[in-house]
Amino acid sequence: MQNYLSIRNLLESIFSVDVGLEESDALVVLGRVLGDEFQRGEIEKELCQLFRDRYVSWMELLDNESYVVYPADDEDDAKAYMVKILWDRVFPNTPVP
Repeated sequence: MQNYLSIRNLLESIFSVDVGLEESDALVVLGRVLGDEFQRGEIEKELCQLFRDRYVSWMELLDNESYVVYPADDEDDAKAYMVKILWDRVFPNTPVP
């Protein structure tokens, strides 16, 4: 199973409830991160792998022992949240694979 270090880092350092940013502020910070060509490339690569991974636990990505981003009701809810905060920001107007 893939670890998705860049994605987990984004979730923990920007979107975690412990960080305390409002979602709108977190999205501004994400925009700054995506402005760096190298970081954006890594995030794009991992996101494509993540959304093709049949074995990923979307709920675990958002709520685990290290951080809590969003307490999803189920896997579909968790994936929809990931689409909203990451996929749609990194790949606007691009359908999720």
